[in-house]
Amino acid sequence: MNTWQRWLQAPQTHLLRRALFQVHLWLGIAFGLYVLVISVSGTAILLKSPFYTWFEPKTLEPLDTSPLEGDALKARMAEVYAGYNLGFTIEAFNEDDATFIVLEKDGEFIPHYFNQYTGEDNGLARPWMIKAVEWVASVHTELLLGRELGRKVNGVGGVLFVLMSFTGLLIWWQGKRRWWEGLIILPGSSRGTLWQLHSFIGFWALILMIAWGVSGFQLGFPQQMNSIIEWFGGAEAGFRNRGGVLGFFRDVHFAEPGGQNIFARWAWILASLLPTVMFISGLIVWWRRVVMRWYRNALSQKS
Repeated sequence: MNTWQRWLQAPQTHLLRRALFQVHLWLGIAFGLYVLVISVSGTAILLKSPFYTWFEPKTLEPLDTSPLEGDALKARMAEVYAGYNLGFTIEAFNEDDATFIVLEKDGEFIPHYFNQYTGEDNGLARPWMIKAVEWVASVHTELLLGRELGRKVNGVGGVLFVLMSFTGLLIWWQGKRRWWEGLIILPGSSRGTLWQLHSFIGFWALILMIAWGVSGFQLGFPQQMNSIIEWFGGAEAGFRNRGGVLGFFRDVHFAEPGGQNIFARWAWILASLLPTVMFISGLIVWWRRVVMRWYRNALSQKS
């Protein structure tokens, strides 16, 4: 059996696959925490809009009484917010919108919403839930390193993510007789459920993984990406234009396919968590198959 036949029929015995497995394993261990952070923070970006809908106290229940306006509104706000300086104010455009007001005290500016029907404070414009999701979302682009350095680190991370995806694809191959097992999750398989889940997601989400990685590199190193594109033939090769490969990858990265359709948005939110599932499942499999096996062997040698 030559090398190619061995790869097709029994890849587990192939030296290349063993080497790729080690590359994939140690990339996952060393790089997994970064993948987890990027995945969760990317989900936070997609959740910003729902969080504003859920937690921003902007919407009111209109009452039959006439809302406060003009001087009467400002006078009432001065009473409610005694001790604060009243700043920038936007009166409601729609009857179910609250009045926006920025309060100032000791140099701190605090945006609030005010109920012009009841004459009461409606709450902070940016409560802690919104601030939290915005902070987590900022980690995605800056990694707490600043915008420029954060993007550079994400660019390197994009390359490693693509490398990990391709090595995973090659490891996914189970041979001519068993290749289809990686497409589904089989009850009672010799491989554990988590191992199957890891392979299953890795195959079906491969395009997403590559799109996220390549577009991450492009955002971090745009000039280097342009040089690579030119080397491949530039726009003539169909990479640069909006409908080309990179355009598609950018759309995937920013979850644009499907537009504002609610089902599409939630599908993207769930999809953004797939790297998290990949990391956790891979970590548990590694822990069970390697760490715990080593631990049991060490205990048996001592006894």
